[in-house]
Amino acid sequence: MDQSYIILLIILALGLIIKNDSLAISSSFLIFLKLLKLDILFPKLEANGLKIGIIILTIGILTPIAAGKYTLNDILASIKTPLGISAILAGAFVIMFTRGGYELLTSDPGVVIPIVFGSIIGLVVFKGVPVGPLISSGMALVLFNLYKFVEKLWR
Repeated sequence: MDQSYIILLIILALGLIIKNDSLAISSSFLIFLKLLKLDILFPKLEANGLKIGIIILTIGILTPIAAGKYTLNDILASIKTPLGISAILAGAFVIMFTRGGYELLTSDPGVVIPIVFGSIIGLVVFKGVPVGPLISSGMALVLFNLYKFVEKLWR
């Protein structure tokens, strides 16, 4: 059996075990494409998949605004609160991580498997919620760069 099937099946199993629907659906989709011999789509998915996913995620986040659930006054009032200010700062900070995560995932897609294992640890040990590979990859890159910095200091 092709090793990519084995890896995707492991990822599917992990997604089911940790109850991460997006991981399970994604791996199932790729297995399905492979079974249908639609490998020709892989370069396009690899090149544009993250961008398409981010667009869909952003649409999901903005939908309540489009549905009229929030007015401009609601948004302006929420920005002025301590929680709103904290959210702005956290949003900017997370975007720094996701930029690094995006670069890491596009340059080294193999890092996804360790991120999945880390997500399992976070879910089981800390009762966390999976936030996705972009932030995890970005944080991994920051930690790795910190490790390299400390390593240089000790030499």
